[in-house]
Amino acid sequence: MLVSDFTKPELDYYRNNCNFVGNELDVFEMRSKGIPLEEIAERLNMSVTGIYKISQKVNRKIKRV
Repeated sequence: MLVSDFTKPELDYYRNNCNFVGNELDVFEMRSKGIPLEEIAERLNMSVTGIYKISQKVNRKIKRV
């Protein structure tokens, strides 16, 4: 899922309705700007695997909403 392809109203909707917690909102925001997971991991000082897991949680929440 390419979060960066969402429109501004869609991004606002997911931001307000997905109940992102912890680093999920940070990952969502950076993905919406097209930042690759490897760079997100660097910025958040986490492993790529950890960011991948958070990204999957974000995707699941988006799909449920």
